[in-house]
Amino acid sequence: MSVLSERDIIGELGRGILFHPLKPGSIKACSLCLTASEYAYALGQKRRLTIQTEPKKNKPSEEQKFFLIPPRDTALVWTDESIWLSSYLYCPIYSRVGLVSQGIGHIGTRVNPCWSGVLCIALHNLSDEEIRINVRDINEPIAYLMVDRLASKSSTNSNIDISARLDVLRGRSNTNEIYDFFNERDNRWMTGDTALLRKLMQDSDEYKKLKIGIHQILLLRLGADPMTRWTAIAAIAALLTAIITAIQVFKPSSPSSPGSPPTPTPATQAEPTQTVTPLKPSEFDSHA
Repeated sequence: MSVLSERDIIGELGRGILFHPLKPGSIKACSLCLTASEYAYALGQKRRLTIQTEPKKNKPSEEQKFFLIPPRDTALVWTDESIWLSSYLYCPIYSRVGLVSQGIGHIGTRVNPCWSGVLCIALHNLSDEEIRINVRDINEPIAYLMVDRLASKSSTNSNIDISARLDVLRGRSNTNEIYDFFNERDNRWMTGDTALLRKLMQDSDEYKKLKIGIHQILLLRLGADPMTRWTAIAAIAALLTAIITAIQVFKPSSPSSPGSPPTPTPATQAEPTQTVTPLKPSEFDSHA
């Protein structure tokens, strides 16, 4: 298992990852930023949290939407972003330090392979004060999504019955408005329509910008000048050819077939036999 960097994540967009809407700053370091949508449900108060607005601090002409999580309550917050993962990717979700420091409890959940849809994240307000959550604010995400590449593909299949995790609202009061929003035809990309999710992502300006940027990085690694790039490619091809040739040269010969007779090994030549001439009796006596 290995964690993907921002370049790896961009490279997987359109292949192993679908993510929409992509915003400037959605991909940071080695994570995807998750922002809050307008749909959040307070478990303690059993109601959808009210959306409020105020002028943005840096752009007074624009409005910033937000909601407040009541003290000592848990809010189910649906993300503004929808994601699909292939069978070889998995995503743990991590808390944002800024929210935790205000009193939001740590997040401990994940996105399984083959998931498609928005995410429902439980934010626990452990403090005695209301905690503000900005809507669609990429500068203040509610969580970070890391991407891990699995050592082997998962056999998990997507489950439309729990798409967008609307099942967590079953049996709870005042939930019709949330159900109706996610069940609208135009919002199918939020609840498992992978084809529509792919189209919306690939048609977005931010996706095109990210893909052009990663292509430029790859080209820069090979050199900005076209002649330099072709020279580098030719050098790589020549190196591969040399490696293949060396393998063929040093490759051991194949053993002989089972039916072929063994090759005789030449034996060492024996020394010639010396003939011993017996001594005559007269000669024997002379040596005695």
